[in-house]
Amino acid sequence: MQTVSNGVGDVRRLADAQWAAARLADTYQGLPESISKAMLLDRFERAAPRLGYGDGLVRLIRALVRVTAEQDWTGRTHPLAWPSNDALCEELQRSRSCVQGLIRLAVRAGLVHMKDSGNGKRWGYRDERGFIVEAFGFDLAPMAARWDEFADLAAARSLEQAQRRYFKRKLGEIRREIRTVCADAVHRGYTTYDWTGAVDQALGRLPRTPSLGELEALNETFQALLAAVDAAWVKARKFDQTEPRGVMDEAHKEPTTQPRSEGTTYSSPQKEVVEPTARSLDRSVRDGSSEVEAAISEEVIPLSLVLEAVPELNDFLSDPTSAQWEDLVDAVGRAAPLMGINFSALREARDAMGKNRAAIALATVLARWKDGEIRSSAGGYLRAMCERERFGGLKLLPSLYGLKERAAPPRARSFRRTDGGE
Repeated sequence: MQTVSNGVGDVRRLADAQWAAARLADTYQGLPESISKAMLLDRFERAAPRLGYGDGLVRLIRALVRVTAEQDWTGRTHPLAWPSNDALCEELQRSRSCVQGLIRLAVRAGLVHMKDSGNGKRWGYRDERGFIVEAFGFDLAPMAARWDEFADLAAARSLEQAQRRYFKRKLGEIRREIRTVCADAVHRGYTTYDWTGAVDQALGRLPRTPSLGELEALNETFQALLAAVDAAWVKARKFDQTEPRGVMDEAHKEPTTQPRSEGTTYSSPQKEVVEPTARSLDRSVRDGSSEVEAAISEEVIPLSLVLEAVPELNDFLSDPTSAQWEDLVDAVGRAAPLMGINFSALREARDAMGKNRAAIALATVLARWKDGEIRSSAGGYLRAMCERERFGGLKLLPSLYGLKERAAPPRARSFRRTDGGE
């Protein structure tokens, strides 16, 4: 076969791309400092999908790079590999004609430069320090010359993969929240929105391998659906609360979690939600006043009791021994999505109970959810607690003592029962 000289070695006249590979080999000065051949191979393999290189070509380059030595990439000599076609056939588990086709493809892609001997054979030898003295075969200098290109493409692909993982995770969270809100609405009997249709849309099949643009479009679509579902749920709830239900001889109680200060009064007459005591009745009769202050929860719950009664919180606290109320609020906020509690239910609980008291309620829900008592809808259970809180019927302190008793060791429980019996 006719050969030509380009100043570096002989190359077969395959195509114009062969000359481009030869010019790249001429610019070779070694890999940048602190860059090894393993790093070069890693960046090349990660950039290969963006360059359109198939698996066969990637495996060929991997086999060639692996037989080189680390000192071949320092710039003192060109990185040369001289495996025979039979050795490559055994390494790649491909036929001889397939291997020859991959070699031509590597040359056209500007990845290798064929440095031929006079008789067209591949051979080489090294000195006692392992440096190449003379060799003919695959010159991988174009690979080193394209290091920056491979590194940039690999970084872009890593960024794209990170974005794809983020959108997939976000998409899953939004679809689960849509299903949770719709399930709660169906459970409450709201009929002002097509909840079943929204659930069907959230459960629809997604493309098997969506592109980044498709994931962004899907994320926007489901975010709009979640906003519509959430707005419909809020509207249906307001309508359900304001709908007349007959004559009710009871004033609305303003929910609050703040302790009542001395001398605090309300601007409008209200009835007590709980049964008034004899002392309050006697005082109201004696004063002749028609205004009766609404009962406010006087539960004083220490944080230590919450942490002791609900040991499941330890999985969400970085340091349970030094946890504060802010840590508890953050912990239950991270645990809520795992239980299927959506953001609207969490927001409703904090509005109705206050931040700390809502955190205690969520802790009790977590304990019962972990224990298997809550199997259908933890969000619905939390909203039911909000309803009891608005009408003064939610007592968290007995629940915590019950959970503490259940979490205690059997021997300790039996000791307390025996002691109490005596």
